[in-house]
Amino acid sequence: MAGGPGKDGSDAPYLVVARRFRPQTFGEMVGQDEVLQSLRVALAQQRIPHAFLFSGSRGVGKTTSARILARCLNCEQGPTPTPCGECELCRSILDGSNPDIVEIDAASHNGVDDVRALREHSAFASMRSRYKVFILDEVHMLSKGAFNALLKTLEEPPPGVVFVLATTELHKVPDTIRSRCQVLLFRRVGENDLQRRLHMIAEKEGVTLPDDVLAEIAGSVRGGVRDAETALERILPLARDLGDKFDLAAYRSLVSRVGVEATVAVAGALLTGDVGAGLRFARELQQQGIDEREALGELVETLRAVMLLKVDGAETTLVPTTGAIREQLVAMAEKAELHQLDAMISAGILGRERLRRLEDRGVVLEIALVRMAQAGALPSLADLVAEARATPAGAPVAARAPAAAGRPQAARLAAPGASAPQFGRGGGSAPLAAGAAVPATADLRTRLLAHYHGNPLMHTTLEHCRIDGPGAGDVVKVVVLAERKMFRDRLQAVPVQQEVTKVLRDLAGRDVRVEFDFGADGDAGGGASPAPRVLAKDAEPGPTTKRVLEKFRGRVVQVNPDDRVVRPPTGSEAADAPVDDVPPTPDD
Repeated sequence: MAGGPGKDGSDAPYLVVARRFRPQTFGEMVGQDEVLQSLRVALAQQRIPHAFLFSGSRGVGKTTSARILARCLNCEQGPTPTPCGECELCRSILDGSNPDIVEIDAASHNGVDDVRALREHSAFASMRSRYKVFILDEVHMLSKGAFNALLKTLEEPPPGVVFVLATTELHKVPDTIRSRCQVLLFRRVGENDLQRRLHMIAEKEGVTLPDDVLAEIAGSVRGGVRDAETALERILPLARDLGDKFDLAAYRSLVSRVGVEATVAVAGALLTGDVGAGLRFARELQQQGIDEREALGELVETLRAVMLLKVDGAETTLVPTTGAIREQLVAMAEKAELHQLDAMISAGILGRERLRRLEDRGVVLEIALVRMAQAGALPSLADLVAEARATPAGAPVAARAPAAAGRPQAARLAAPGASAPQFGRGGGSAPLAAGAAVPATADLRTRLLAHYHGNPLMHTTLEHCRIDGPGAGDVVKVVVLAERKMFRDRLQAVPVQQEVTKVLRDLAGRDVRVEFDFGADGDAGGGASPAPRVLAKDAEPGPTTKRVLEKFRGRVVQVNPDDRVVRPPTGSEAADAPVDDVPPTPDD
């Protein structure tokens, strides 16, 4: 292994850790036991496919395995799963001088002409090796024409030719290519395996690193060996210079990482809806120059650990964290709801995606943290349904206020509805503020608007109405003063009229008759004014309906269809008429 100038006195150029400590045999690789076992068995039994397809995320050993496989096939003692590394063929493959081992970067040589050149090269016999091996890295970058040009050669290559294709995106490789190869899936390397390898490299470099530093490096690279070795390369000079003074705080300061303690603290604050803590966290990141996207990623990982503990229990092995940090995560999991964690993680992932594309990273981070705090404080759908079921049907909004007392953030989110404008155009008092008690002496319109304060659509519609009565004969008249068609159409809908009628009866405290008056414009927006519409209450089913009910053993739940509603010109006698025995009106 070559060293840098000044380290061993040689003139050889300096090689980074990832190259100097690249595994030379299958035994030196970590975390790919299943793949390596498959290759060892094939080599030992001399059952070697002519095409392999190695797939996996970056830096997990695909290209390294392909180079080791080339030595296994061509070693003078082979084919063997344990190449000697000392023979002329092994040494020539190691130093890259063997002409029969061809590595092609498919990302830059992805055209049809490049594949044609490869086919011509494969037609010639090997010069001195047992097998001619073609290694195509990032093969998913080949064009469609290049893939088609490779098909025949990949299916029936010349004798003594082996193809090894490597890709990080298996789904982009056509099925016609995959079916001609033996596909081996490389998985992400576990944190324990990575930590042991980093410890081995540090020892060979003559540097002592704390275990918590190695653990944090292993946990931050998401299973990539090359990423872990690159991160180790960065801290080795400083660790060698500081000696025992190099600790976890020095590492985080060097690489600008937030740290698990800080992310656990801010995650706990966001789960309680503390928006201020999130914004202060964002400001500290900006002052320290920490990358916003990486910081948000650390926060998402912390919330993910809380979610796993919530789902799988406090003793789960899905979360490798131990000690005091794990106790904090378990306590957070006991208090948090699964829907809150889901919403917060989703907001964090969306923020990371926006940070990738937008320039104003500070604002994007702040918005993401605000949304995570709001998601952490919102009630669940089950809570809202339970609250709605616990509230009487005719109860005013004031009766619902105590249910949200334990959720200050939800109350703040609902507060804008309290400032709805007043559009009343004749009579009636302004609606009361949300949560305010409605006096029993208030007029019927005020109490009706207070009832619909939680429903902005109906509240705004009824603000354009005048409520007259109850008058003679216990008649309450809803006079529609709105000129906009959408308000008039809404109140002309039969279900809406039935609902408003029921509410007005509850508020009046007796069985009043409700009439809707749409003024001179009428139902169709012009012409003579139709008679006020009277809704039948508890209408008796007619003979036809009774026969259907008896046949299907049904019951009448509600009378809704427009063509079954009685519209008599005056009086209340139609309320007693059978529902299906009333002749249709002209506008039906």
